[in-house]
Amino acid sequence: MAKWKVVITDGEFENFDLEKEILKKIDADVYTYQFKSEDELIPIVRDCDAVIMQYSNLTRKVIESMQKCKIISKYAIGLDRIDIEVATENDICVGHVRDYCIDEVSTHAVGLILDSTRKITLLNNSVKAGNWDYKISKKIYNLRGLTLGLNSFGKIAQLVAEKMRPYGVQIITYDPFLPPEVAEKLNVKLVSFDELCRESDILSTHVADMPETRGMFNKAAFLKMKNTAHLVNTGRGPVINEQDLIWALENDEIAGVALDVTEKEPIESDSPLLKMKNVIITPHSAYYSEESQIRLQSLTAENVVQRLSGYSPRYFANPILKTKLGLMDLPEDWS
Repeated sequence: MAKWKVVITDGEFENFDLEKEILKKIDADVYTYQFKSEDELIPIVRDCDAVIMQYSNLTRKVIESMQKCKIISKYAIGLDRIDIEVATENDICVGHVRDYCIDEVSTHAVGLILDSTRKITLLNNSVKAGNWDYKISKKIYNLRGLTLGLNSFGKIAQLVAEKMRPYGVQIITYDPFLPPEVAEKLNVKLVSFDELCRESDILSTHVADMPETRGMFNKAAFLKMKNTAHLVNTGRGPVINEQDLIWALENDEIAGVALDVTEKEPIESDSPLLKMKNVIITPHSAYYSEESQIRLQSLTAENVVQRLSGYSPRYFANPILKTKLGLMDLPEDWS
């Protein structure tokens, strides 16, 4: 009988062979599922030592049913779908992977910016439908001199800024946690959220899904935005109120939107967004490359190995537990 029981509740991967190989190092049996709801999850997590998850909903009820669990490790940068407060109350470490795909997501955001503003998908679809006419794309504006607004200025947004600078855009950001001296050093103008909405020709949002950010792009925000502005979201879907977004597009309050994430995923098949020519949607794929997927799967499993070996996980969302649980510092040469 193995020393540890690890449950992978769900994951959008071809297989979990990489995780199983890594978890062999600590003599763990790995059980894999594709479960997301409370009723499905409670029976499988009740007696496990660790949980690995991607989109499962780890609510208070689910977490409090875990009798032995020492760590929840998530395939993601963000920590939504995990009640971290309850996990901490129950001495369960929460791990994630903070930087596995920052290059991929920033590149995807730039791709959506260029596609949306140059109307590449619109023109491609028109040509394939037999219409060789650039005029359907009017109006397109030169990027040089336009203002790119970044909602939050973390690592991904900083890379977006770096990759967009050669196009000659002016860059502003709304980030209440960014010190003014850091903004100045990084050559971005720090503005209020209202200013971000009013001044941006292209607005790319990168905030996490939190109570204070949920629905921040609503009718009031769209009314402040230029009617020539394009909105791009590679962050979290719920930061945009989609009913208000549909209203804004139908009433020409903004020029277009490019989304890698939606309020509900997958997007509902009857959503009006799917029929609008000025809307681009990709299926929450910004994180993906062959390399990033390997990093994601391996680092998520390594979080579990580290915790079950008595160490603080490298990616640790509730480090307050380190002292309480007597966890050791991770060796610098850990590989």
